[in-house]
Amino acid sequence: MTINDINNLVIKQQDCDLKLHRWKTWKPNTPFAPTVDVSIYIDNLEIDHANCLLDVIKEKNIGAYRDRAWEKYNIFHWQDECILELKDYIWKMYCDYCSSIEVETYSRDYIWIRGWAVRLDESDNIGMHSHSLHENTFVSGNISLTENNTTTDYWIPLFSLYHGTYNCSNRTGRIAMFPSWVQHGVNPNNSGKVRYSMAFDLFTQQSIDYVTENNTEETELGKIILLSVPL
Repeated sequence: MTINDINNLVIKQQDCDLKLHRWKTWKPNTPFAPTVDVSIYIDNLEIDHANCLLDVIKEKNIGAYRDRAWEKYNIFHWQDECILELKDYIWKMYCDYCSSIEVETYSRDYIWIRGWAVRLDESDNIGMHSHSLHENTFVSGNISLTENNTTTDYWIPLFSLYHGTYNCSNRTGRIAMFPSWVQHGVNPNNSGKVRYSMAFDLFTQQSIDYVTENNTEETELGKIILLSVPL
């Protein structure tokens, strides 16, 4: 870690919660001063829980990344015990995340979720991307289910240009939650073993209503969002 590393910045704020990683500019004194506030919340599932999720994914034979099959299903439709427990875990984590950055927590019946598996074979990677850029953008997350010496790299606007990406080690059970617009990617899997992970998007009831009320059910994005189930 160097002095210019993104984790050494004075304006990286963890506040009182060590699970919170936050980069926030000072209050602007001019209308042209930048305003950035990016937060990533990181926790860890029990290893047994992560292994159970991995077993379910392998049994269903899902996770191929390149064929975009991940757009066609929702892991949270399944009633496996570890999936149901994961929904409860994500709900609690979302509440803790909101509390740590002092923002409103929506009621659970207002939030929907869609999840998918990701399988990366030798040399596979995931390029920089974001899950949502529209006005109803909410929260996304990812869960590492195997140990492959890879990192998920987050591009922090303004800061990463000069200080590099925030690199989160993908340990078994590591779960991260962040605003869906934050760009991120995974470096190449050079471990010689298959890397498995899960990803998920949270949507508000407002997003679900927008899709149905504006007749966008048949659009690519609309179809994906409507795969969601209540959290």
